[in-house]
Amino acid sequence: MRDPRISFRSRSLAAVLAFLLPGVGHLYQGRRLKGGIFAICILCTFFAGLVLGEGQPVYCGVIHTAVGGTVSAQMNTGRYHTERSLGYYVQVFVGIPALPALIQSWRYGAIENTPHPPMASMIVDFEGNVLGADPEHRQRNLAVKGKLSLRPGQGHGMTGTVSGTTKGGEQVSFELDGRAILGRPVFGSPRQEVHCELAPDESGFPRQLIGTVKRSFLDWYQAPRDNEELDRMHSRLNQKFDIACVFTWVAGLLNIMAIWDAYDGPAYGYGDEDDSKDD
Repeated sequence: MRDPRISFRSRSLAAVLAFLLPGVGHLYQGRRLKGGIFAICILCTFFAGLVLGEGQPVYCGVIHTAVGGTVSAQMNTGRYHTERSLGYYVQVFVGIPALPALIQSWRYGAIENTPHPPMASMIVDFEGNVLGADPEHRQRNLAVKGKLSLRPGQGHGMTGTVSGTTKGGEQVSFELDGRAILGRPVFGSPRQEVHCELAPDESGFPRQLIGTVKRSFLDWYQAPRDNEELDRMHSRLNQKFDIACVFTWVAGLLNIMAIWDAYDGPAYGYGDEDDSKDD
């Protein structure tokens, strides 16, 4: 039996408010202490998981690439099979802090979310590799980290340069010549893939630039990601990423309890006593 000493007001509205933001349903009922406890504990647990996992633990879609595929999900124009993340079924109960994942899932499935040429000039940080061949047709792979400068050229081509340093500390610079493609605008990775054609070397052999540039926060936060991105997160953060996911799951489970308490609690048993005669 619910405690008759508490005014629950509209129980359904209180439950909805508790779902949207932990503790708000209790504040609506005038239960300020309990609302504050739920808000602080649940939200701190959720955001602690986000910080520990570098903002990556919350997502509602996992993109499964084709077995043996040579093109990443970011650079492929087709639609991959996407499955719901089982962990999100718990995370979503935190409410508004976890709802951007649903918006990002819709944005990811939009038709315009496909690999595309740069629409305007850009100068961005770059990490990647210059691929080419030597006179004996052996593949060369030169890791470069620096700046990528792109600007529209004639027709649909792009011109510009990539300059930076190699792993050995050597300063290098390459001229772009022709096509440049950026990966999907909305994708669950802080880094956006980029493929560019480079001017041939002195021997006339073609070269290609493959790497990543920084993606806007609003375009990667809680967006669907592929197995490759999850592997990168596990490789970089190791067990921290798993612990971060657990934190966000625990926050969702705690708010289920808070939602129920706002709707039909607390069950103190006050007023359930049986009438008994005095001895």
